[in-house]
Amino acid sequence: MKMYPTKIMVAVDGSAASDRAITQAVELCDATGSELHLLLVGLISPWTHPDTLSERQYDRLKQENQRRLDQEVEKARAGGAKAVVAHLRMGRVDTEVVRLAEEIEVGLLVVGNRGRESLARVLLGHDSESIVRHAPCSVMVVR
Repeated sequence: MKMYPTKIMVAVDGSAASDRAITQAVELCDATGSELHLLLVGLISPWTHPDTLSERQYDRLKQENQRRLDQEVEKARAGGAKAVVAHLRMGRVDTEVVRLAEEIEVGLLVVGNRGRESLARVLLGHDSESIVRHAPCSVMVVR
C-alpha cells in the first residue's frame, strides 16, 4: 500500500475556490512527488443535448474551454508546479470527473468548495454527492 497518491487531480473552473484547490494540490504534489492533473469540464447544458449543437457551436465551446484550461495550467505553474497534465472534457461535471479519475487511476481528487458555473453546481447539490459517492479515490474539498 502506498502512503501517498501518485496522481492528484484538481477539478478546475477559474473560480477563487478552484485557485485555492490548485494551490493545495501543488503543495501536496511537491511534498509527495505526485503527478498533478488538472481537469476542466466544459459544461453542456443539461437542457441541451450535445447532439443538438452544430459541429461549429461545439467546436467553439470546446475552444473557449481550452483557453480557460490553459489559464488554469499557467496558474499552477506560477504557483510552483513542476509538471502539469491538462485534461479537457465536455459534458456533465460529475460524470466526467469520476470517469477521468477512473481512467487515469487518480489517488486523490481535489475540488474547491464553491465555484463558478459548473463547479458551483458540483459542490452544492446532486453532483457533489455523486462525485463523493462514485469517486474511485479520496476527495479533498478545499475552502
